[in-house]
Amino acid sequence: MSVLQALQPLLPYSVAVLPQLRQAVLAASYGARSLGLEAQLVSKHARHLATSTRPAAAPSTSQAQQQQQQQQQRTAQSAPQLDFNDYQSIFNMRSTGELLRMYVVLKACSITPLVKNAEALVRASRRVLGDGFTFGLMRHTFMKQFCAGEKEEDLWPTINLLRANGIGTIIDYAAEDDVEAAAKPDSKSSPADQQPTTAAATTDGSGSTHADAAAAGGAAAAVLGATQLPGAVAVSRTYSYEDEATCDKHVGIFLQAIATGAKLPGQGFAAIKVTALGNPMLLERMSAALLEIRSLFREADCDGDGFVDRAEFEALYRQLFPAASQEAMGRAFAALDLEGAGRVDIISWSHRIHLADMPGMVARIKKQGTRTRLSDSLVAAALTQEEVALAQALLGRVAKLAAAAVGTNVKLMIDAEHTYFQPAIDHTTHVLSLSYNRASPIIFNTYQAYLKGSYERMAEDMERARREGYVFAAKLVRGAYVQLERKRAAAMGYESPIWDTIEDTHSNYNKCLEAVLDQVAEHKAEVMVASHNQASIERTVSGMAARGLSPSGGGVYFGQLLGMADNLSFTLGQHGYEAFKYVPYGPIELVMPYLMRRAHENSAMTKGPGIGKELAMLRTELWRRLSHPGSSSRGAKMHAAA
Repeated sequence: MSVLQALQPLLPYSVAVLPQLRQAVLAASYGARSLGLEAQLVSKHARHLATSTRPAAAPSTSQAQQQQQQQQQRTAQSAPQLDFNDYQSIFNMRSTGELLRMYVVLKACSITPLVKNAEALVRASRRVLGDGFTFGLMRHTFMKQFCAGEKEEDLWPTINLLRANGIGTIIDYAAEDDVEAAAKPDSKSSPADQQPTTAAATTDGSGSTHADAAAAGGAAAAVLGATQLPGAVAVSRTYSYEDEATCDKHVGIFLQAIATGAKLPGQGFAAIKVTALGNPMLLERMSAALLEIRSLFREADCDGDGFVDRAEFEALYRQLFPAASQEAMGRAFAALDLEGAGRVDIISWSHRIHLADMPGMVARIKKQGTRTRLSDSLVAAALTQEEVALAQALLGRVAKLAAAAVGTNVKLMIDAEHTYFQPAIDHTTHVLSLSYNRASPIIFNTYQAYLKGSYERMAEDMERARREGYVFAAKLVRGAYVQLERKRAAAMGYESPIWDTIEDTHSNYNKCLEAVLDQVAEHKAEVMVASHNQASIERTVSGMAARGLSPSGGGVYFGQLLGMADNLSFTLGQHGYEAFKYVPYGPIELVMPYLMRRAHENSAMTKGPGIGKELAMLRTELWRRLSHPGSSSRGAKMHAAA
């Protein structure tokens, strides 16, 4: 009996299961939102997302040569030689049935037309065959490959299997949400409830339209998109306060994940998504406001030296508040320049101008009635008092989780999400790190190396941690939203924030990795190297050896997703490195976007060596077992024991 004959009965499952994939993610998180405040602000600030900090000065030729020589010396030092091709050790605890399912699912992900039409196929299956059959098929194929189950109690068989191979677990509630769903008007609200009490769009000299947020009154709905300036036109966008109750419910789910992480032997981890704890539209508004604060710094930095001195600050201040006295400007600058250096950089600027300050600034601008390009831009981006309150509620939820993580010694991973959410997520992580990363790092922010400005932002955050006296903690990934980000950029007319080539991404990942490993070696940081790239893992192992970092307890962790890159995770775990698997769970209807992303990501990865190598290893092991029936693995016994 050949391997293909053994797999044939399972092939229809893969065809029916991969439906709905890529399109569901696109529909959920991209959408057709090309008008209104969001489109204008995103278009204006998109470039800032990719280059939000001033790049570090390029080293001189001699410095570059010296750094290269030092790096060559480091990598030349002896490092453990790990065999990532020992398929018998890697798959030893897997049953033959599991390996068959793994092969079918990963192979299905390599069929591009299948992945591209996945959403339509699943939608057709649900319409013709019903949710029971369709979701049942998904549960036994793709969900079983990439998720551990739908409830917390479903996790333990997977946790036990990983633990037996020296691999830890990162508990990840994988339900996802995005702006498109949140932007739908509240079905329980009357039309009157959905109208703003004050709402307007403003135009600057370029003809672009801006809007800020105003309250709609009542508990049913809140309005995004309103300022009250002369000549304004009413606009309305609503989101439901029912989402706040849902966010509170998610807090309980994440608390349970933290409690589960605390029960595990060794270091516990839990992952959270900020979009599950606050309305996604609010997060996008927060991001626009934070980017506007950074934009004001660039506006003030007239000579481009990376600092704003007293004279530059006063020139900017007069554009916003022409009637301000010299005394008032002095007080404002002193509030930024706490060190008395006579100038401030972007770190001090962004740390000392708060989202909560913006409504007051807008009120002063409106009161004086002066219209300038800068004032219109600030008014458009600033949060209202109501949104500030919602932002504080969001921060309170995350702080509650952070406090629980500290109390149980569980490290909290803040997942990266779409670029139009990321400034708000970064801001939340920075605020929490100030409080919870003092003695040891609890809060880990995520850096996506496929973003053009990620190295500069990470360098800025490491410097911020140094100044503020807390331990920097990072999860370093390549990124999971390539197609979404590029399509959104193309549709909305701004430059893609993603590197143009995979080689650029690899280079940036290595650059970030070396920088953070240096910080780990100085006991100033910890890092989770979250990668499915074998070269990155080998580089990290060599870098650890060169810096004298122990495989265990040295501050370096490795992370891979459940159902992917088992040859990396199991090899690391079996050799004493602190390897972890992201173990997602959640109701199938809520984790569908996650499953779609995994299928699409695997589809892209089949063009590289990773998935192709894993498929080859699976084929070899399956052939060995099917051709020698007596040489089966211990998987069935292990699962029975679990």
